[in-house]
Amino acid sequence: MLAWMVGVIGTITTAISLIPAVAVIASVNGVSSLGFAAVLLVVSAMYLFVPILIALAIANTGRRWWLWLTIALAVIVLLLVARFAVGSLGVYWITF
Repeated sequence: MLAWMVGVIGTITTAISLIPAVAVIASVNGVSSLGFAAVLLVVSAMYLFVPILIALAIANTGRRWWLWLTIALAVIVLLLVARFAVGSLGVYWITF
């Protein structure tokens, strides 16, 4: 039950905080910036994966909680490194 709550609430709140950034990405109509928009969409998807991976670790899926937690931490480190290039996109749990 806790894993479901973490996964659902974390994903929904992360998606809500990503709405302004995704709206800006969707409003791009120039061909030269399509590559940057693709990168921002991939980074947005990575932000959405973190609560799901943490929920999988809490649920102890396949008795591999350590694997899901390690992947989640690796994604968070990648997002922290990418934050200097693309920003935090308004996600509340990565800004400090």
